[in-house]
Amino acid sequence: MADKAGIEALLDLNGQVIDQCGGYWVKLEAWRVEPSPAIPHGIRYSLTLHTAYGTRVMGFDNAHAVWRPRQDRYSGRVTTYDHQHRHTAD
Repeated sequence: MADKAGIEALLDLNGQVIDQCGGYWVKLEAWRVEPSPAIPHGIRYSLTLHTAYGTRVMGFDNAHAVWRPRQDRYSGRVTTYDHQHRHTAD
């Protein structure tokens, strides 16, 4: 189980936007939810890197279920929530 002080520090960062070089910026969101099998720690989070124009370049989150692609169609949601978005089209 995560350290309680570490969880509180993460929650204190909710909504923070951090400027980066070249106009890029990072946004962190973290909030409590009811623990569930998909989110056993009871924390929803999103850490994203954006261009100067607001386009998400990369992100890590558990704010939604993952869609599993199958050829050219989607086969449905997967219950795993912790995942990454590796590029703007992901």
